[in-house]
Amino acid sequence: MLMRKLMKNFINSSRIETTISRAKALKVYMDRIVSKTRVYSESNKNYLLRYFPEKKYQKVLFDQIGPAIAKISGGYVRIVRLGQRDNDGAMMARVEWAHPVVIDWESKIKSSKKTDQKEITKPSPKAAEEEKSEPEPKKTKAKPTKKVTRTK
Repeated sequence: MLMRKLMKNFINSSRIETTISRAKALKVYMDRIVSKTRVYSESNKNYLLRYFPEKKYQKVLFDQIGPAIAKISGGYVRIVRLGQRDNDGAMMARVEWAHPVVIDWESKIKSSKKTDQKEITKPSPKAAEEEKSEPEPKKTKAKPTKKVTRTK
């Protein structure tokens, strides 16, 4: 469960700061995941379903991360040591992509919303003119209310 959350956060932000031991474990998991995304097949898709049941992560992995790293044969993620954490002295590290990977979440979200929504037909120009010709109702101003203060 912890690795799954770390992997999702890493994919969302492209870098994550955590302890050294978690970073080393995350690197192993991410290298396996990314190597599976290089080629789209049912077995690779089923492997990813174990960690990412949401479809948005599968689309991003296969459509954006896989093609960006298709020609690279390993070492997809790197660990940068940051030093000790102040409050408990734990060694901290930043996990980031070793090669440039740009994930565009906006295009995936917009494209999925466009397919889900029905197209809205625009009103004809005549209907728009008729709406403009109708008189607008008068707006009334609201009277200011007095504030009541209580004294002891």
